[in-house]
Amino acid sequence: MNTIKLKINIKDSTEGEILMAILSETLPNGFEELTNELHVFYDESLFHEEEIKPILHAFTYEKEIIEKQNWNALWESNFEPIRVNENIGVRAEFHPPFENCKYDIVITPKMSFGTGHHETTHMMLAYLDDVDCVSKSVLDFGCGTGVLAILSAMKGAHKIMGIDNDNWSILNAIENCERNNVTQVEISNQTIESIEKPFDIILANINLNILVQYMKHLKALLKPDGIMLLSGIMESDLESIQISLQENNFIIKQKKQRKQWIALAVNLTA
Repeated sequence: MNTIKLKINIKDSTEGEILMAILSETLPNGFEELTNELHVFYDESLFHEEEIKPILHAFTYEKEIIEKQNWNALWESNFEPIRVNENIGVRAEFHPPFENCKYDIVITPKMSFGTGHHETTHMMLAYLDDVDCVSKSVLDFGCGTGVLAILSAMKGAHKIMGIDNDNWSILNAIENCERNNVTQVEISNQTIESIEKPFDIILANINLNILVQYMKHLKALLKPDGIMLLSGIMESDLESIQISLQENNFIIKQKKQRKQWIALAVNLTA
């Protein structure tokens, strides 16, 4: 399947972040943020320009069709390794290993979201670095590339489930788990409604609407003494997510912010 690439002219990173949050509702495969330009990628069969034009009425943009066989060359030419902190690094297979890096994660992102470059994934990785994962069970809700599930496994989690509704992401996450030799991760398209057993740790780096929609399910799947890490939330969405958390007996224990993006660590109230 071919990919549609939109190249949208933006004023600055703040405008790009706001636009990403809005366009995330139009089922893109991923984003690439450059200086004064935002690239958005869609499966050709799922791209409906008439639905997107009203969102982009104040922007100038170009549309490009990327043939499937050219995708690897595209992302390889743009993907740079990133060091999240002294413990965590994310790189592609063709990059040399990080020096003095406890968790050297190798990712082939292709069209899946989650490399550590975006503010939300960066914060989630940093949060997870501070969480005791040894012998814990983990749910990665909307796993994308599987990078968070992979870090959980590297940190000693014994049972990890990553779910996503995008088939490309599922295949990509499985490939990345194999590449990092983490065998305790199960990746599937299972719906959150069909999961029954609770988890010690829930990771949900998605967007505000999905988080609010499934907050009751997330509550039911978190053990009473568990921790949930959330992101995909913009600063302007903080009040909305706080209301949803409070309605479901969650309490915010910690908040991180990078640019206009928020990440939260929450627990259930006693």
